[in-house]
Amino acid sequence: MKALDLFCGLGGWSDGLAMEGFEVLGVEIEPEIAELYKHSVIVADIRDLDGLDFQGYDLIVGSPPCRDFTKLRYPGKKRWKIPPDPEGRGMKLVNTFLVFVKRAQPIYWIMENVPYLEDYLGIEPRTICYISKTMRRAFWGNFPAFLIPRDYRKGILSSGINRATGQPRKATHEYKYTGKLRKWERAKIPLPTARALGKAVREALEA
Repeated sequence: MKALDLFCGLGGWSDGLAMEGFEVLGVEIEPEIAELYKHSVIVADIRDLDGLDFQGYDLIVGSPPCRDFTKLRYPGKKRWKIPPDPEGRGMKLVNTFLVFVKRAQPIYWIMENVPYLEDYLGIEPRTICYISKTMRRAFWGNFPAFLIPRDYRKGILSSGINRATGQPRKATHEYKYTGKLRKWERAKIPLPTARALGKAVREALEA
């Protein structure tokens, strides 16, 4: 199984997918961040790549920067040194990802961002949920069902609905939400979220 992680950053998606058996390739624009990435990585701007050159992947994941869409950009919230530009810079990266996926034609794909992106994208996300106590995220794509938070105090997650019974799967992964995260950790996809996606995609591919 092959997965491509666009805007891979420190590998929040990739780490969990690799643990579920995926061969992962990341794409990251910042060399200093790419050096910290644990898997094979291409240091490049996604806008310079063509999805046609990346056909054959079972899964493409992507987390375009959410800075321009976060609620912190609204009046009364944090003031940015560089003003937010959701309709310009923000949407250019989101649309670049969507065009890339359309040309790459993976079996499954998922795009993660803040729910406020819907105001500009005009496409309703497939699901909106908390992936930690404070991380409310929206997901677009054709991915199989995954990620049902069960108990945040214990950090227990389930990976979706059992098609045979129609009931939530039993808890599959555990993750300790510390509440004292460093800046970069606050934006990183929690490991159980990525593992839950990987497990659901693997099961769908094997079905």
